[in-house]
Parts: sequence; structure tokens; C-alpha cells
Amino acid sequence: MTRPGAGPPAGRGPRRPGRGTPGRATPGRGTPGRGTPGRGAEGRGAEASLADPDLLAGRLFFAVPVPGVSRAPLEAALPDLAPLLAGARLTAPGGWHLTLAFLGQVQPELADAVVRVGEAAAAGAPAARLRLEGSGAFPNGRRARVLWAGLGGDTDVLVRLAASLAAECKAAGLRFEERPLVPHLTLARFSTPAPVPEAALELVAGAAAAGSEWEARELACYRSILGGARGARYRVVREFPLAG
Repeated sequence: MTRPGAGPPAGRGPRRPGRGTPGRATPGRGTPGRGTPGRGAEGRGAEASLADPDLLAGRLFFAVPVPGVSRAPLEAALPDLAPLLAGARLTAPGGWHLTLAFLGQVQPELADAVVRVGEAAAAGAPAARLRLEGSGAFPNGRRARVLWAGLGGDTDVLVRLAASLAAECKAAGLRFEERPLVPHLTLARFSTPAPVPEAALELVAGAAAAGSEWEARELACYRSILGGARGARYRVVREFPLAG
């Protein structure tokens, strides 16, 4: 997760990241450090103390949230986008985020290690000015699995932050997916590979361009909750200020 990918032939952005070999997992040590209490992806407050290791367990990943004002034009375009994507499932806007490191299933005894990784990576990263721009599909527009909106601005900050997270995970013995970082916002997933109409790509690109730039000031640790008619739900369980 250390370098951006190249653009796909039929899309308007990068190549799909490849999967790598996860590292080993060992129990974490120490006590949870600083960090701000998490909140639900839909704005719900955390109901348990962040000292509770069960809160930092399950399917976890680190990501940067996308604020409502910046994603509003894309949200407004979803009713027009859905009919263009037969066989695809749109992602819920309330959980939109920019994934930097996916840890997978994490046991409660590793909660301290997760906190230390987030703190160490965020401490060395500055705030980033970001904007949504462009569109594309993974792995390509002819046989798409994912439709995405691209990202512009200080994307190099995210690339370095992802590399730092990878290094800290390795040092802590946390398992994670090793793959090149391609900053993007996932908008839809296809159950079987399918072509993405040009009209859909144009709609996404236009809506993304209408969104406002924002300053990303924090890294978040999310928990992914599988199941339900609309797919996975995401809850922020810890936040780490970008202090670099």
C-alpha cells in the first residue's frame, strides 16, 4: 500500500489494487493511548467506553471520512445513477470513506495494538486538502466489479499515511491486506462483472466535480458489520487527529 496505481484502459482513473500476503498476528501490549471517541457512520454516538477492547474488535479498517457537504452532489445523483447500473448495489452515503488499510478480523486482545498503530501513523501525517474528482471502475469499465469516484488534492498525504499504517501494522504484528493504495470512493459494487455505461461514468464525474473541497484532519478506525439488505454497515470506533 505504498504507491498509486496506473489508470485502467476503460476507466478514468487507477488500476485495481492487487491483493498481497497478510502478515502474522500477535497479541498487542500496553494500554490504549490518546484518540477521540468514535461515532457511528450515520452520526450515532459510541455507547461503550473506548477502553473496552470489544469495541476495537471485529472486521476493522483505517480510513479517512468524506464529509457530508463534500459528498452532497454525489448523493443527489444516486437516484439517476441506480437505473444505469443493472445488477449493481449502491453503497450507503452515510458510510462513505477513503480506505487506507484493511485489517480484517481483529480479536479483542489486539485492541491496544490497533490504537498504537493509529496513533503512530496519524502523528506523522499532516492535514490534507482533498476533493472528489473523476470516475472509473475496477478492474476496468468492460467487466466492472466496482464503480468509484476519484480523488484529487493532497493525495500524496494519503499515500504516505497508508505506507505508515502498513509499517506500523507490521511492527505491531497486526495482519493487514498489502496492496497498492489507489485513493477512491466506492459508489457501487457488482455481484457479477458487468460493463459500466458511459452515461454512468459521466454522471459520477460531473457530480464529483460539483462537490466542495475539504480538509481531512483525522484518521478513523472503522468496524465493518456485514449483512443486511444494503450490504455492510460501518461504524467509527476510534479517531486519531492528523498531527504531523
